[in-house]
Amino acid sequence: MKLSGKKGIQHIVMSLAALGLEEVVLCPGSRNVPLMISFNRHPAFRCTSIRDERSAAFFALGKALELQKPVALVCTSGSATLNFAPAVSEAYYQRVPLMILTADRPGEWIGQGDGQTINQTCLYRNFIRGSYTLRGDASTPTDFWYNRRCLSEGYNIATLSDPGPVHFNVPLSEPLYQVAETADIHPGIFKETETEKKLTATSLSVLKEEFAGCTKVMILTGQHRVDPVFREELVRMAGFENVIVLTESLSNTHHSRFIENIDRCITNFSKTEAEEWAPELLITVGGAVVSKRIKAFLREQSITHHWHIDSFDAMQDTYQSLTRAIPMDPAVFFQQLQPVLPQVVSGYREKWLKRKDRLAILHEAFFDQCAYSDLLVFYKLYQHIPANTFVHLSNSSPIRYAQLFDNQEIAGSFSNRGTSGIDGCTSTAVGAATAAPQKSFLLITGDVAFHYDINALWNNTTVDNLKILVINNGGGGIFRIIAAPHELDEMEAFLETSMTTNAEKLAAHFGWDYLPVRHENVLEESLQSFFKKVAGRTILEIFTDAKKNPVILEQYWEFLKENFVSYE
Repeated sequence: MKLSGKKGIQHIVMSLAALGLEEVVLCPGSRNVPLMISFNRHPAFRCTSIRDERSAAFFALGKALELQKPVALVCTSGSATLNFAPAVSEAYYQRVPLMILTADRPGEWIGQGDGQTINQTCLYRNFIRGSYTLRGDASTPTDFWYNRRCLSEGYNIATLSDPGPVHFNVPLSEPLYQVAETADIHPGIFKETETEKKLTATSLSVLKEEFAGCTKVMILTGQHRVDPVFREELVRMAGFENVIVLTESLSNTHHSRFIENIDRCITNFSKTEAEEWAPELLITVGGAVVSKRIKAFLREQSITHHWHIDSFDAMQDTYQSLTRAIPMDPAVFFQQLQPVLPQVVSGYREKWLKRKDRLAILHEAFFDQCAYSDLLVFYKLYQHIPANTFVHLSNSSPIRYAQLFDNQEIAGSFSNRGTSGIDGCTSTAVGAATAAPQKSFLLITGDVAFHYDINALWNNTTVDNLKILVINNGGGGIFRIIAAPHELDEMEAFLETSMTTNAEKLAAHFGWDYLPVRHENVLEESLQSFFKKVAGRTILEIFTDAKKNPVILEQYWEFLKENFVSYE
């Protein structure tokens, strides 16, 4: 097997193979050629070439999320390394294992006017689980041992002990392009053994006592991967009269006993009602929560007990009420806790479920007379998404609208809610789709997010299992539906950044089918046609009125408020 002629690179690549790495995303360049040659020629790796480093990093993020395995990213030196940063920060906050290998110039040339040379040491220092400078030109047994030790430590951190991105900077001197037959190398890597945290008998007794003293218990679930075991544990918890479970589309945990459309249920509370409906015990699990309203609601309440359960971030105090940080897997936690809990006489669960049912009726009633708008588009869209579809949602408007509709029939929902940026939503969806060609994917995105990340379509990777729906409201519609001063002179030019572009010619350029919808009378037919197409690679672009959209959304909230009658 002929790899790079550099012994240091041979040992780096073979160490990563021994550790279990399989997926590598390679970006073009010169300084990284030794890594590129060696990864591409080694049979342990599946390599993908992506031209744009920023898109490549989000592509790798999508792959890692879908595969639940680490993915390596490789680029050349200089500004190329900085283009990985947005996806690195997203991976950091979502704890996604990315193995980042940046080629570098030898240290003596930093600051000396050499081309493509910047200081790459600790480049991602605020958004990384570990950072190492490897010896790309290694030639001695001590050098090889040092590289293996750093790679083993970093791989174990990224995948097990503190999951997330890890950075390996690899200085390399010329020549770069030579290859050599590689001797049979058996790198002495090490692997961390996985362990499981459990509650002690004393802790279990204390938690049981706190639970038993509360007639109002709320479990709030944030972003979470599809996990049937976790779901079943939540269903069991929802069997207690004093427990209500709140979820979102990104929780990927749905049941008739759960409150999925949180904003719909809490928006019209008066101050007195808010205190009445607030929990005495709040149990939070999962990642980021989309709803700003539930965050504001809970922060304003006097919550007696708040348990946060997370394997790694248990001390996160999002709701300013944390009383117990419980560092363990939530499914294991509920498996231990649920059997010892007593039934507490309470009408808390049924009270929430009655409110949910009443508001669901009003929700449907509103759409009998809803005008054409973003809101109506989402209503129709969620009636047509096939049950076996995995949905990716771009940030800003789409992820917020999605929370108003039911997701029980959808196979899974995902969004880049680590940092909540729009910069890599399409690339992430493309990466996920290529990682699982047997699945069907749908990206729901806005026009700004779509055009921002158009290089996601600029690669040679086959992706026939992805459809893209672009809602084109002529700019950043989010600034018209959040609490922003709409009368500002700068609204259209600087906040909304209004535009008149569309995706038609871009679709043709990248070889995607294109369907436009400009009027309500063709919406239903176009959605049916869009989802009936067997192959992916279709972009459906739906045009709506930017000024009308916030008016319709406000009418929706007013309709629920005016027609809701509270009853026990």
